[in-house]
Amino acid sequence: MLTVVKKGHSMFQRNVQWFVDRIMERLVPSIGSFMASAMQRMLILSHAEHHNQLEEQALRYEAAGRLEIAEQIRQQARTMSLDKPLPGAQAVLENFDAANPALFEATQPGIAPALPDARRQKGRRRADDASNDSDGEQS
Repeated sequence: MLTVVKKGHSMFQRNVQWFVDRIMERLVPSIGSFMASAMQRMLILSHAEHHNQLEEQALRYEAAGRLEIAEQIRQQARTMSLDKPLPGAQAVLENFDAANPALFEATQPGIAPALPDARRQKGRRRADDASNDSDGEQS
């Protein structure tokens, strides 16, 4: 009787293993396809958001009268693609060190590498005007 139980038990294990194998054959490609689709969607949305941020920055430079910088930003944005998202990254990394102050300072916390938003400037002017008025009254 023990041999029958062992045979029956191994038959059960084989059936369960076969069943699990068939499920995995169908499930793994489905999950992989879903993951690839989700990653592709995230990449496309990220790329579009990056282009949008570059355009907003170009508009800020235009508003500040820096048309040549705005055009450079737009040209760089046009060269970016999903296949090659960082076309100039290798050149930047080759020149990235403390000897290049423009690149070095841009990586330091608290230093804004771009023009500030116009709304923030207005708030600062009001605060500066108020402090200038109070300085004038104290003199």
